[in-house]
Amino acid sequence: MVLSDKLLRIIRSRTELTEKEIENLTEQKGWEIVYSLTLKKEKLNEICFTGFSPSEKKELIQIAENNKFHVAKSVTTNLNFLCCGDNAGPSKMDKAEKQGAIILNKDDFFKLIQTGELPSI
Repeated sequence: MVLSDKLLRIIRSRTELTEKEIENLTEQKGWEIVYSLTLKKEKLNEICFTGFSPSEKKELIQIAENNKFHVAKSVTTNLNFLCCGDNAGPSKMDKAEKQGAIILNKDDFFKLIQTGELPSI
């Protein structure tokens, strides 16, 4: 199949498809692949809350979900933010930091929600 120049450029630059695989694509299937890449890129920010009382944690989770965050119950490989209360354990903080997550306190979290700005590290 012959794909449009624009689609070929996008597929070659944003996928790991071989030339043989690209040759077998239809224009429609090629664009489906491109749009699926865009959707994956727009995935939600992942946050985990630790060191808060159960009632405070429940409230923070609700706020996060209302602001399009995915709330994790533990430190995961996809975690973007770990929001820590006064009783946060150091091992969870260390694990999150090693995985590249940003450590926030509650005030940092609210600032992130309100302004979109990350705390200065």
